[in-house]
Amino acid sequence: MPTFGHVFYGLCLLIPILYFARDKFNYKVGFIFLANNIFGPDILHLLFIPYFHNILGYAILAIPLSLVFTYSSRFSLVKSDGPFPLKFVDESIREVNWKNSYLISVAGGISHFFIDQFYHFEKEMHIWYGIDITHDEMLAWGGTAYHVVDPLMIIGSMIVVATILLSMYYLRKGYKETFKWLLFFTILTIVLMLGLSTAVYGGEREFGVMVHCTVYVLIPLFLLMYAARSIMDKPVKTPDIPKIDRKILLNIVAVISTLLGIFFLFYSYYALTYADSLAKSMAEDGGQTANEISRAITIIAYVYGIIAFILLIGSIGLFFKINICRYFVIVASLVSFIFGFPLAIALFLCEKDVKALFGKNSEE
Repeated sequence: MPTFGHVFYGLCLLIPILYFARDKFNYKVGFIFLANNIFGPDILHLLFIPYFHNILGYAILAIPLSLVFTYSSRFSLVKSDGPFPLKFVDESIREVNWKNSYLISVAGGISHFFIDQFYHFEKEMHIWYGIDITHDEMLAWGGTAYHVVDPLMIIGSMIVVATILLSMYYLRKGYKETFKWLLFFTILTIVLMLGLSTAVYGGEREFGVMVHCTVYVLIPLFLLMYAARSIMDKPVKTPDIPKIDRKILLNIVAVISTLLGIFFLFYSYYALTYADSLAKSMAEDGGQTANEISRAITIIAYVYGIIAFILLIGSIGLFFKINICRYFVIVASLVSFIFGFPLAIALFLCEKDVKALFGKNSEE
């Protein structure tokens, strides 16, 4: 489940970047990264569809999901003089194209698993559905020896000293040369540890560290900064050209929104009907009694049932272009942002051309 820990971790990564890059870092890149870091891999897991709650699985799910986020990059959230303190403004230009949106989404999704691995009970790196590497297994890659004293440590110390001193030369040559330099010493280290002994570095858990840093630090941060640099170097200046008439698309969105409302109503009804059975299966993990979980499921189901009902009523009103119903759908879709895709519905209803279909009173 998404928790504040994901929010905290995502912002801890972004704030130093914002401080260093200042106005050069597109804040919409940060939004896409943060959203995927928090919700990304959980959006279908919450519907008991576990196949995408892993690194490779989410790389597949991010293909359609990143379309939502590239679309979101044509909007900004600004202060409003209307009944709401903030409003979405349609700027008509998608600042983040699909490729960059996908890279940022994958980067955020991988970062999500960093929190999952170290702060959940299982402590596993989820590679693919049914294929996990536990933290203990990674630690075991270094062998049973740990903190040993061995003459081979002299070789390891020389390599570390050489690496540090050479950083003064390679870092000034840029990221490509620095990466080649890192790759060379990494391969050398692996060869020495496999060919001689892990005692070269005092029996420390070098293999696990290299895997963790590659997966959870290098890959997501490089994907994030690659996309950010691409957007900075080649900014999109051409406004979106609608490929489908907004009147027709409004009806399509209304149909999709209606179906979502019906689905979430059914989902809530199912949770209410089988609250006790669900609670018993969850209580097996300990921490809460079945009665406590059942009571919680019931309350959550009623709340989301009300939201689903509002979404359904609002969606029906979209067919008749009732402006208050547009607000109903926007609010209900934003509340359902935890499922990822509903964000596109809310933003679509904030498009200038779509708002115009509801008359002048739709101006916020």
